[in-house]
Formats: sequence, structure tokens, C-alpha cells
Amino acid sequence: MEKSNFGSLLNQAKASKKQKVIQKVVPVKTKDFDEVQFSFYIEKETLKQLKIKAIEEDKSIKILINQGIKNVLEIK
Repeated sequence: MEKSNFGSLLNQAKASKKQKVIQKVVPVKTKDFDEVQFSFYIEKETLKQLKIKAIEEDKSIKILINQGIKNVLEIK
């Protein structure tokens, strides 16, 4: 292979500019407790107020619902 041919191949490779795929490694979150999925119906207005409360307190709806249930059951 001649030097000029090698240079032309190198220039073609540089010109192609293929996107590199970069993967982000994120550690797996572990849970300190067991939980199960549970579904139920809720009034529209109650859900709306719950969403507003979650935004105001910077908490998830899930956390607020769990806190409410624990308050009713008097669990700390």
C-alpha cells in the first residue's frame, strides 16, 4: 500500500465524523423496605389538590399518600 493511499483513507475516516455512542453508568438504587403495587380510584378534585401539595412540598405523590396512610394507621 502506498503512503498516499493510506493518507487518503485516513482523511476519509476523519471526514466521516461518526457519532460515538456514550453510555452513562448509573448505580442501581436499592430499597430499604418491601413494597407492592396497589391501585385505587380517587376523586378528580382530591387528586388535583394532592398534585398541588406534592409540588409545593417538593415530594412525590407516592410519598404523600404513604405518609397519609401511616398517619391514619398511626404508624411512624
